[in-house]
Amino acid sequence: MKPLRMHLLGLPNAPVNLDYSLDGFAAAGHRFARMMKSLGHYVILYGAEGSDAPCDEFVQIISERERRALLEAAPAGNCKYQHVVMDQTRPLWQRSNACAAAEVARRKQPRDLLLSIGGASQKLVFDFNPDLMGVEYSIGYEGNFCDHRVFESRAWMHVCYGKQNIGDGRFYDTVIPVFFDPDQFVFNKKSEDFLLYVGRLTERKGVHLACEAAKAAGVAFKVIGHGEGKEGQRILDSVKSYGGEYLGPLDWEERNEVMSKARAVMTPTLYLEPFNCVAVEAQLCGTPVISTDWGGFTETVEQGKTGFRCSYLGEFVRAVKQVEGLDRKYILTRAIDKYSMWNLRHDYQRYFERLMTRWEKGWDTLD
Repeated sequence: MKPLRMHLLGLPNAPVNLDYSLDGFAAAGHRFARMMKSLGHYVILYGAEGSDAPCDEFVQIISERERRALLEAAPAGNCKYQHVVMDQTRPLWQRSNACAAAEVARRKQPRDLLLSIGGASQKLVFDFNPDLMGVEYSIGYEGNFCDHRVFESRAWMHVCYGKQNIGDGRFYDTVIPVFFDPDQFVFNKKSEDFLLYVGRLTERKGVHLACEAAKAAGVAFKVIGHGEGKEGQRILDSVKSYGGEYLGPLDWEERNEVMSKARAVMTPTLYLEPFNCVAVEAQLCGTPVISTDWGGFTETVEQGKTGFRCSYLGEFVRAVKQVEGLDRKYILTRAIDKYSMWNLRHDYQRYFERLMTRWEKGWDTLD
């Protein structure tokens, strides 16, 4: 397949830049651009000022001054370390979407791809350019709408189909896990005697369950994460009441170093996780995961091999004791095989090759 032309939309709240690695969408966009360029495709990146992901052309859709002003004007509760509410009716999105829609229209050519990780928050750009083949390339959110969708897990694909009353399969959708750069992670053969929670400080992430399990198992507990407002403070107070240690948000280098030393990383999320990147990032350090037993965890945590999926406190406590017997080298090797961006880029290549048949005969294609 000859190289494709891709219009890649970044999100306006953060530059597509590794300095903003605590924003999962910015980090994923940066890695995706690297993958596509490594495959030889022509990438036009539309993003906030300061974006530096590899591309053939960068188009600024919002200035740093505008970005900061509109973020500061956003409703309270948006954490500076995490993406803001993805809502195309808000000024941040209105400003950037209008610019992106016009800039894509100026540059597009027949059979180009328009790619987003922003879901319905960027729908205006797609509506303004209906002649392009739209693809949501890594769906871990509810507001998906494109004719061509790449989900982060099969569990999440089926959740979305159910919520949208999609009763039949869709031939031009697929599942490709979230992709990571293995070189960003640290491996330690032996762990230190503490459990770790990494993630947003919100009730639905189950931080209190992790604290309770660690205390019941008699193991030290540390927390890395970010959160604001009353909920964040309430969770921090809870962590301290259980005797846990709060390390702050930490950048990805510091976080991965701590994660590589943990006995296990706890991810007891209460809701149906679309994927949960932390569970895979832990495994890319060779560190086992102790999670709940639903959503993306059913695909990323191999029961009794890379961690344990649990359903009540007793199982969590047993898992804390049993993880020491798991093979950390196996955990690392499996994670690299399944989630390395340099492996998964070929899954994307095959998917785009499938999409290209839609320009020709579609279903009737025999090649």
